[in-house]
Amino acid sequence: MHSAAVAGSELKRRLRERTLGERMAWEQPRENSLTAHIHGITHLDGIELDLRLTTDDELMLHHDDSFARGCYVENYSASELNEYADTFSALLAKSEFTEPWQHEGKCVCIELKSPHPSSGKGGGWFAGTKRVNHLAKMLDLVREAVSPFELPLTSVVFYSFDPRFLKAAKMVDFPYPRARLMPYLREWGPTRLKKAVATPSFIANSLPRLMRKHQSWGAPMIPCASQYLHGPSRRLVTGTTVGLEGKGLERLTRTRKGFPAFVWPAPTAIESKLLGAGLTAITDSTSPEIIDLPCGGTRWARPATQPLSHDNSAQLSGLSGTSAKEKIAELTKDVPRWHELDDADRRELLDGWRKRWQWGRSLDELCADSAPNSIPWEVPRMVGHRGAGRIA
Repeated sequence: MHSAAVAGSELKRRLRERTLGERMAWEQPRENSLTAHIHGITHLDGIELDLRLTTDDELMLHHDDSFARGCYVENYSASELNEYADTFSALLAKSEFTEPWQHEGKCVCIELKSPHPSSGKGGGWFAGTKRVNHLAKMLDLVREAVSPFELPLTSVVFYSFDPRFLKAAKMVDFPYPRARLMPYLREWGPTRLKKAVATPSFIANSLPRLMRKHQSWGAPMIPCASQYLHGPSRRLVTGTTVGLEGKGLERLTRTRKGFPAFVWPAPTAIESKLLGAGLTAITDSTSPEIIDLPCGGTRWARPATQPLSHDNSAQLSGLSGTSAKEKIAELTKDVPRWHELDDADRRELLDGWRKRWQWGRSLDELCADSAPNSIPWEVPRMVGHRGAGRIA
């Protein structure tokens, strides 16, 4: 039997989803907006968001280093930016966001952004101690913001491209899981230049090598570029190459032993392959109207927080169009959510996944990380990039 609080939360969730589902046409909200993050955490297993620090020490939900040419986020106060970005505190004030995060096993990946060197913040072009201090201040502020929610350590992870991030986390004794984004994309320059500068690091570090680094740092997962897994670029790396099919997939499964990889970008063309390999997909395609995947098959957007049994999956197999949409609606209503399952049901699911993807941890270890509001990191998820997807 569920408590009254859980039942009330479940009723609100179902009403929220019904309202969203009744819209005739879905319009993608601004990335990193409150609406985007509420949409992502409602329709998927979780979301990814970006944080920047303002002059008045507010954490802003914003990806790019500027909001106009030469107008760097870190040079403005929160009130001056309210036309362009929302605050993290405003998001945490939304129960539609925090309740699924606290109680339903939804996960949130939080990327801390370092300032552009030309902003004059964080040490400018000669970053060092000042950059570490900038990141440390962000970590202190975000810890203060999220600690009242008493989140399970399987539902949140912090990371950054900045190589000083782990040093800053250690300096402030940061209590939450963290990882590094690699290869290092600098804060300056257009996207193509950033990728070009990062190419030597990409070539020098195979995905298995990066996984070993993250394991040595105590990270619960690795944020992973899809180029390591798909396309001709995956063959450029030095060391073991892996992939999503054939021998490459066999090597990936064997070498990672269940160590979680959160993959971006995850276009719908390879989405089912990523999930089928036991990986988490960070997607820009979060429309509830997406039913049929380009690579074949029917989309199920909550593989972790509303997991399908083998029989459920078989019911979706071979369907498309209207019939697939109707079956998805039926399963969405009838299939229990992770937080609604009992311990035996969760254990059975974990045992099946552990065997399928050759996870290294024992079933008892996995179950120790399992609860109504806690899903082991190994379980593949669908995560909304910047909430409801990046705006191209």
